[in-house]
Amino acid sequence: MLAMVLLAGTSVSAQTAPAPVVRRTAYEDLQMFGQVLNQIRVNHPDSVDPHELFMAAVEGMIHAADPHSYVIPAMRLEPGKEQAMRDGKLVPVPITFDFIGGAPVVVSVAAGTQARLLDILPGDELTSIDGKPVLSNSGEELDIILAGPKSSTVRLVFERRRSDGTFAQLDRAVKREKVNDATAVPVSTMLDASTGYVRVTTFVGERVADDLHSALDKLEKGGMQRLVLDLRDNGGGSVAEAARVAGEFLPRGAVVYSSSGRKTEVTDTGRVSRSFWQSERRYPIVVMVNAGTASASELVAGALQDHDRALIVGRPTFGKSLLMRGFPMADGSVLVLVIGQVRTPCGRVVQREYRTISRREYYRMARAERDTAGRPSCKTDAGRVAYGGGGIYPDVMLPAELARPRWLVRADEQQLAMSWSGSYIDANRATLTTLDAFMAASLSPATLADFRSFASKQGVDVPADADDVVQQSLRQSIAYAKWGAEGAYRVDVGRDQAIKDAVASFSEASKLLNGGH
Repeated sequence: MLAMVLLAGTSVSAQTAPAPVVRRTAYEDLQMFGQVLNQIRVNHPDSVDPHELFMAAVEGMIHAADPHSYVIPAMRLEPGKEQAMRDGKLVPVPITFDFIGGAPVVVSVAAGTQARLLDILPGDELTSIDGKPVLSNSGEELDIILAGPKSSTVRLVFERRRSDGTFAQLDRAVKREKVNDATAVPVSTMLDASTGYVRVTTFVGERVADDLHSALDKLEKGGMQRLVLDLRDNGGGSVAEAARVAGEFLPRGAVVYSSSGRKTEVTDTGRVSRSFWQSERRYPIVVMVNAGTASASELVAGALQDHDRALIVGRPTFGKSLLMRGFPMADGSVLVLVIGQVRTPCGRVVQREYRTISRREYYRMARAERDTAGRPSCKTDAGRVAYGGGGIYPDVMLPAELARPRWLVRADEQQLAMSWSGSYIDANRATLTTLDAFMAASLSPATLADFRSFASKQGVDVPADADDVVQQSLRQSIAYAKWGAEGAYRVDVGRDQAIKDAVASFSEASKLLNGGH
């Protein structure tokens, strides 16, 4: 037997021609795993816990299958705290995390929550919880760790890589809030005499379709003849609720999605079971989407596009449409595994490709430029080509959002607008009477100068030619502090160029009502 000792960086090359590759058996692979584990245990100079090695191998195996499945080891779970959270006695933070390269990274922050105004952005990496390191390997496990009494706060520290390559450390006191306590339709308003606007922020909860129905009823009574349905940054939720929402615009029995997997029990076709279509809502609809539109919200956008009921405007959606199920293990651990894929009515796979790229690259590509080249496609009811294989591709593509100026990035990281807004509200309570009145007015030059002075004292110099940006940032912060999520969204609607572009596309949306002509 020939024994070889190699120094790091050296290699051994075979002197003979490679033998044909023979497919290994599962028994041979398990035998090799046991041998490697034993050699590390016997020969490695460090004291390595075999259990940690085994769990690392299990997690690596799961991550090799897909980027969404994960395992929660029994030894790290707190049964009492987990049950209290299931019973509704404890509340999580309204932030969705995913683990990339072993690190918890922000995927989204729930709309309509206080956390949304804390400048916590997708891609920020969580580094500590109340001054302690993060000890978890999955989003669900982290939810349990972060849970606590309703309205209490937890101190979270994030690390952010800025666009210039530097890093910022963000210390945030995050309030624990139930996402479904607030309405999923925080704003519904008329943009002009005939155009209604509704934003749906999530499909979590059982009131989403009912809240949307009430909002549409109010707008229709106010003279709405066409609708902008905003699903941007809607991270999804209940597939059943998505089908109910689709029932606002599609007839009963219309297909919303289909699912399939290895087992026949996964195969299903989701249809509209309760429809309001009989009221002949035959006005044109524009649906707004972006890279934050994911999961169940992608199914709604896809169904309305496939049935030619709405024009999709914006940016390609996230591209996540998988069925997942938890499987309890014998030791008390839980394996949460992808068991199937979901398709739109015409057969498009919404899920982005993950087999040929790394886990980190999979998440980075969520907001990357993507065109229709190489995408699978199918035909809508009217014969239009619709693309899948990487989210829902819009009928009308809007430009990507411009990067925020560096001074604004620094101001948001330090939460300067939020800190300043409190003193402004205290000094102007007599004039801050209604949201409508606030929307109709602008902040005075003296007010903008006051904020510039405040920011300068915190080390942020606001350029003299940035009045429009300062005005928008301060108005949104004041509106949220005074009137909550509705106030912030109302201010946002008034200045959002993407919404103006969506309204400009109604000529194309109207054609769909006439069979695309």
